[in-house]
Amino acid sequence: MKRESLLYRVLASLMHLFSLLLTFILPILVYLGTKKRNKYLADHAKEGMNLHFTFFPILLILNFMNMGPVFTYGLLTLETILILIAAIYALKGKKFSYPVIRYIKA
Repeated sequence: MKRESLLYRVLASLMHLFSLLLTFILPILVYLGTKKRNKYLADHAKEGMNLHFTFFPILLILNFMNMGPVFTYGLLTLETILILIAAIYALKGKKFSYPVIRYIKA
């Protein structure tokens, strides 16, 4: 397996971290901008999209059903932990797969 440059590893890691604030928008933009130029960044962006496409509807449903903040905060905590793990894997140059529904194959 080819070792990715430090620049691409840092960019993939930052994409995961900033997706905490920008949800699925940032992974989509990164994927569209890099899908033909860098497979490493595109794969991490696909993983980010899969995570947010799984968690975002669940959060909307929980809020719509007025399930209370315990479930919402628990899910957000889980999402944050998964994103931090993915960012560390990206910095190490490794592939990370979120344990979520696969909408987009990476």
